[in-house]
Parts: sequence; structure tokens; C-alpha cells
Amino acid sequence: MADLNGNHNVKALVVALTGATGAMGGEVLAHLLESKDVSRIVLLVRNPKKGRSFFKRLVRKGGERVQIVQGSLQDKDAVSSLVKDADYVVHCGAVIPPKADHNPEDTWKTNLGGTRNIVEAIRSSGRSDEIKLVHISTVAVYGNRDYHHPWCRMGDPVMSSAYDYYSASKIKSERCVVESGLPHWVVLRQTAVYHKYFLANNMNDGLMFHTCWNAPFEWVTDRDSGLMIQNLVEKDMAGKLDGFWQNCYNIGGGASCRETGYETFNQGFALMGASAEKFFSPEWNIPRNFHGVWYTDSQVLEDWLSYRRESSADFWKRMAKQLWYYKLGRIVPAKLIRKFAIERLLDTSNAPMNWVRKGKKGRVDAFFGGKEAFEKIPRDWKEYPVLAKGQTPEGAIDYADLRDESKAERYKLDHGYDETKKDSELGLEDMKSAASFRGGQVLSENMKTGDLHTALKWKCHNGHEFDSTPFAVLKAGFWCPVCCEAVPWAFDKAASHVPFYAQVWYDTHSKSEENNVYPYDEHEDDDLL
Repeated sequence: MADLNGNHNVKALVVALTGATGAMGGEVLAHLLESKDVSRIVLLVRNPKKGRSFFKRLVRKGGERVQIVQGSLQDKDAVSSLVKDADYVVHCGAVIPPKADHNPEDTWKTNLGGTRNIVEAIRSSGRSDEIKLVHISTVAVYGNRDYHHPWCRMGDPVMSSAYDYYSASKIKSERCVVESGLPHWVVLRQTAVYHKYFLANNMNDGLMFHTCWNAPFEWVTDRDSGLMIQNLVEKDMAGKLDGFWQNCYNIGGGASCRETGYETFNQGFALMGASAEKFFSPEWNIPRNFHGVWYTDSQVLEDWLSYRRESSADFWKRMAKQLWYYKLGRIVPAKLIRKFAIERLLDTSNAPMNWVRKGKKGRVDAFFGGKEAFEKIPRDWKEYPVLAKGQTPEGAIDYADLRDESKAERYKLDHGYDETKKDSELGLEDMKSAASFRGGQVLSENMKTGDLHTALKWKCHNGHEFDSTPFAVLKAGFWCPVCCEAVPWAFDKAASHVPFYAQVWYDTHSKSEENNVYPYDEHEDDDLL
């Protein structure tokens, strides 16, 4: 066995992997099998027999190199078995939308509970100083963005959109890792993923209507994501990741993968020779309260791991070959496709039009800004402001200029401290400044300059005292774990006291919404759940 420099007698590596039956996890497995440096891959799988054909082929291909531990992330014993011999634990597994929308309880138990189980298993392994944890998180932790602040970077506030149990669970999961005290961890915030099941997965649930037409998206492909993990393991083995660990990074495909929700739909429907406007009415999709950003710092991870190979255009070329039969849609009347493929989903429990029809006030307020705001949405595409066409509710905008990363500095959020300083120069005065910008204060009287991973004591605007590392607050975007993390979706209240949140919250919310807390009726989602 040899490392990237051709050196032999390298220690045989064991990689533990969760989520191998999923879109990203499957590609991670495929790429790890291509690595000559990985001797064994241990998978945690709930039910191997229910895995997709792609997963089953990979398991057969791997032969004795692939070991399966049957169980779930909620099973502490199974997680311990997964971790015990591992050199790397790649944690891709999670309950994601739309399943997360329909089963919040399982989402919390799997995503947060599972992450806690992994961290505890590493601590209890007797090898916590050797095992390296790669935690895959999500762009959803940043919540809703629009053209006011489409660009995002590490350290921006994490603030889940209302009702996004997936995001809420991942925010807490991340914090569990960041403040675990483990010597080797990394959090990778995965952006929206173009994957081989992309179109099929979006044709069975109202989730497709959660994509805002004008939301910014920086995609990455499943294959590039798999290559990223392969390169991470191989480069680390070769000693090329010094300074990489105990950090968080944004995953993104770069300039060739940046677009809006409207453009994403158009690329998909182009396989049938059509566009979103042929099959959708503008009001069917929510105008806010989802997630999506363009990253100003996704290049940082690319510089470390060199994984980008595919653009958005490359992905859709791949889909055109894989789903060649979609071309038959060119000869089917658009009205029939609209009726039998799209409109049939409008009344499913996860569809916004269903919430409007059933008068689900909490959801209508959260996603549309209220029933009155919904009624004002143009029903004609000629009147609907499409960002990709250079239109906003406030007037014309230069879309190409907005997407120009060299000008993204104009949209940078304030983090509340002097960011011109090196990490090694940050001290207690910087903590005080950051705390003040978050409406609170730092109670600790001493801090070793440059030590971002030893917890300090803080106090938020509501008087909650909590321990948190400077890294979590300044570099990862966290704040009070009681009043500033998702449920009960009270960022409207937080924004009125915390400038850190206000600078982005009021892009899509009015201050008159200040006292709203979702949901209004605890039983309004009984049919969804």
C-alpha cells in the first residue's frame, strides 16, 4: 500500500461510513473503493436489503473490503461497533427532507441523537486521539436568503427556517461536534446536491414547491462530493492537511454551479424541451423560508481537497443520457404533463397550496408572510419578478453583477469583531465586541489570546448563561443554545435584540412580524406528520 507520494508500508486504513445508501454516501463509498489506500470500509446500514441497486452493486464490488454493521444511528451499540476500529468516521447519514418534514421525531433522534452517539463512541473507544471525524452538515443551517444578501461565508449566523426540522437538527448536531473536545474533527456544510436520484425524488412530494424561484443556490454534484472525501482521506494520509482539522468549511461547486431556483427548474425541464413557466404557476412555490446561498468561501475547501470536476451543465448532460426517455416529453402536450405530473402534488400534505387551502396559519405566515401576501403574488409569469431575468419586487437589478463573486464584498454580513486580525491574535476584547453585536456579553474575565477552542462563559439578551468556544461563536455562527437555535422558530423575536440576526432576517421579514412564533396551532400539521 502506498500514499500519494508513493511511500509504502503505510498503515492499513479503516474508514467508517454512515449514510452509504443515500445519494452522497453512495458516491463516497464508490470513491473510497477506488482508493488503494483504504483497506476496509465499515458501513452502518439500517436494512441492507432495502438499499438501492447502486449501493448493492458497490457492496458486491467491494467484497471483503466492505463490512456492514446492521443498525441505525439511534443504536448506541451499533454505532460503537461501527467506530471501534476506524481511523476515519465519515458521517453522511441523516434523515433529510421530505422524510424529515413528515417525521420530526425520527429526524431529531437520528440526526442529533446519532451524532451524539458517534461522538460518545469515539470518546469511549480508547482511541479518541487517533480517530478523525468528518461530519457532513448542510447549507440549510443558514436559513433563508434572497437578493439582498445572496452571498454567504463561514461565521454567518446559523438560523433555521421555520418548520425546517432537518436544519434545526443539523444545527444542534454541528454544535455537538464543534464543542466535542475531540482533537480531530471537521464540519463540512454541504450545499444543494445534484445527484442521480434528483428528478425522481422530487416527483413524489410537495417538497418541490419549497424551492423559491429567486433563491440563490450553489450546487455541487454527487460525484464531486464523493471525490472530495476520497481526496480528504488520501491527502491526510500523505500529511497534506496540516491545519485542516478542528474547523468548518462550506462545500460548493463554484461559479459554474451558481444559479437560482428558477434556473434550476428550467434546466430540469429542458430535458423535455420545456421550461418552468410551462408547467408551474408562480404562486405554487413559496417566496421565502427555505434555504440556499452562494458561497464566497467555497474555494477554501477546494484549495484543500481539489474535488471540483463537474459544473451544473455537466450534471444535466449526464442526466440527459441517464434519463433519455425524458425526451419523449417533447411530444406530450404540456397541459397533460402539468396536470398529471405537477398539479397532482399540489394537494399533498407538504405542498404550500395545501396549507393555503386548509388555512394553516402558521405555515402560510412563515412561508408567504400571511394570507394577504399570498393573494398578492402574481399569477401570470409576465408580472412575476424573476431574479434571473434581472427583476425584483423593488425594481430592475443587474443579475450578472449580483452573481459576480469579485463584487460579493458588498453583501458581506458583519460578524461583530475585527476580522482583519489573524485567529492567533483574537483575544477577550474581540469576544466582548462579538457578544455585544449579538445582544449579550462575555462573562469570562480571562482568555488566552488565540485560543479559540477553550470554552468561555457567555450571556445572551434573555439572560441565559452558557458555555461555548470562541470558535463556535465567531467562526461557526452559533450563539445562545436556548433562545437562538431554531424551535420554536423565534428568530423574529431574536432579531429585535440581536443585530447579528437582524441584518439578514429583515431582508425577507417585516418588523411587524416581531411577535410571531410558529406554529400557532400544535395540531395544524397532524395530516403532514
